[in-house]
Amino acid sequence: MTTVFYLRVSTKDQSVESQRQALGIPSDASSDVVFMDEGVSGAVDALARPGFARCAAYLRRGDVLRVSALDRLGRNAIDVQQTFAMLIGKGVIVDVLGMGVIAGDVG
Repeated sequence: MTTVFYLRVSTKDQSVESQRQALGIPSDASSDVVFMDEGVSGAVDALARPGFARCAAYLRRGDVLRVSALDRLGRNAIDVQQTFAMLIGKGVIVDVLGMGVIAGDVG
């Protein structure tokens, strides 16, 4: 089981640093477990975002995906639902800051 982080900001002049701190990402975290999209609008479907697409391809059964907010996982309720369905289908555990583990039955 690996903990994987996904961060996204909409514009290049925004920083992912507040998300890094909120999620408690260690400064020595390997770059292969932290995926980012910087300057990618929330209006873009999750799997159309380059960083999230790489993240989804990396995730394996039993991995934990941590995000700072539910809206990191999709552009609207339907996209979030489809993203969750895909992640659950892979056996990924999803952990959203402030909500806890809300998906991923790997039993």
